[in-house]
Amino acid sequence: MTISDNILLPFNQIYEEYLSDESRLSGMADYICFPCSEREILHVLRHASKNAIPVTISGGKTGITGGCVPANGIVMSFSRMNRFLGLGFDEKSGEWRLRLEPGVLLKDIHEALYHKDFPDMKESDSLEQKSLMTFHNSDIQLFYPPDPTEQTAQIGGTVACNASGARTFGFGSTREYVRKIRVALASGEIIEIPRGKYFADERGVIRFDAGTREILIPIPSYPRPLAKNTAGYYSKPGMDLIDLFIGSEGTLGIMTEIELRLIPTPPFILGAVIFLPSPEDAVLFVRLIRGELDLESPENVKPHALEYIGPFALDLLRERRKTEGASSSLPPLPDSAGAVVYYERLYDNEKETDEICLALENILSRVHSSLDSTWAEFDSEGIAKIRAFRHAVPETVNSLIGRIKSENPGITKLGTDFAVPDRFLGAMLDCYREKLREANLRYIIFGHIGNNHLHVNIIPKNESEYEMGKRLYEELAKKAIEFGGTVAAEHGIGKLKKNLLKLMIREKGIEEMRRIKRILDPQNLLNRGNLF
Repeated sequence: MTISDNILLPFNQIYEEYLSDESRLSGMADYICFPCSEREILHVLRHASKNAIPVTISGGKTGITGGCVPANGIVMSFSRMNRFLGLGFDEKSGEWRLRLEPGVLLKDIHEALYHKDFPDMKESDSLEQKSLMTFHNSDIQLFYPPDPTEQTAQIGGTVACNASGARTFGFGSTREYVRKIRVALASGEIIEIPRGKYFADERGVIRFDAGTREILIPIPSYPRPLAKNTAGYYSKPGMDLIDLFIGSEGTLGIMTEIELRLIPTPPFILGAVIFLPSPEDAVLFVRLIRGELDLESPENVKPHALEYIGPFALDLLRERRKTEGASSSLPPLPDSAGAVVYYERLYDNEKETDEICLALENILSRVHSSLDSTWAEFDSEGIAKIRAFRHAVPETVNSLIGRIKSENPGITKLGTDFAVPDRFLGAMLDCYREKLREANLRYIIFGHIGNNHLHVNIIPKNESEYEMGKRLYEELAKKAIEFGGTVAAEHGIGKLKKNLLKLMIREKGIEEMRRIKRILDPQNLLNRGNLF
């Protein structure tokens, strides 16, 4: 292939945005391509394989671990592979399925489902066309539950990282909704992997046909943590081949087509910002609502999202609201609030509203709070305001770090992505607070408390504190591992957290991953520098 093919373009400053992502890590590239079809992807891969040129996959560039940052070679952007391919109803499973290309944005999926409008859906077969007409002409509403915060992420990137968000607590992560993928291997071969076809045998080996050859994959033997996790290749006895590629961060193959499971949209929603006196009350509330203690939590009060904002994060928002004055979109925060838990539940029957509120009031009375002091919303517009309030926390931290960085260029935000099993939620939060207090570092804590997945953002004011924060970060990672947790619950490993992955699965686990990588990508061409 030559440059004149108009597939590979010489890299120049016009494409500079493709050298970094939200991690602010920067790389280099020799060429860039914007494939419009699977055929063009295979064309580039065969050329790269023949000439030993690394290929870095670029999605929405919303990641924070440097996963799409290139180290020379070719950048492959999926911005032009953004078509909806088909909507169908699977009679056997009773599921609605959506086929699409990897460059479709999350927000476009949600908007297409809401408005029942799928641009460019031209490749559907007759059964899918019939299902699409049924969908259009009925009162059926469908939605895709995984909800990563950044809605401009591309679906291919979210599958490659097994992305998750606030509603993961109730609905599960991306993995639970992927029903089929088409994958281009580094060799230029294409494989189609439906869920339920290829499994690991009793010896821990998965066999599958790549067209011209049979491939045998020995799955890793390291145990998965009993917590939400995106660190390393998936591993489970008897596992499905599709799960090896989901969360592999683009290191094993390139997804060219994805089929997602959709679910009916519950018509009612309750979102409640619960103000609590202390972090301890927040942990107790979570344990009560999850039904872990003596008070049995009714099934109809179980949340789909449980989010946390800690005391120093609340102080930061109070400062911001004071600075912005009358123009601030932030609500007033009670002086007595030492922590916030955001509770969200979607449900099918309006009659449940009173039952949910009564059960919530019963639990809140145990944690020094009540519905009278709670900010509650019951429609999508109100929920959007609450989510903007929650998103204001990392947004404000990023702004603060930006100001500090202008005087200390070497500083970046230090944000953890650890999660632990349920029984260690309180102990891990206590560890965070104790270690950070001892270090005398400014910090905030917020995040997905329902999954015991709290983000600690360390805010160093100079490079000395930054170095101290990095050492503490690794110390906290070791504690999460000690509790049986993970060093990457939703953001993956990328290029920035490889040392933490090694802490978690040890050299033996890394070598087991490398063995899989060598089988599927022997020249180490795909997303070089990620994971290893």
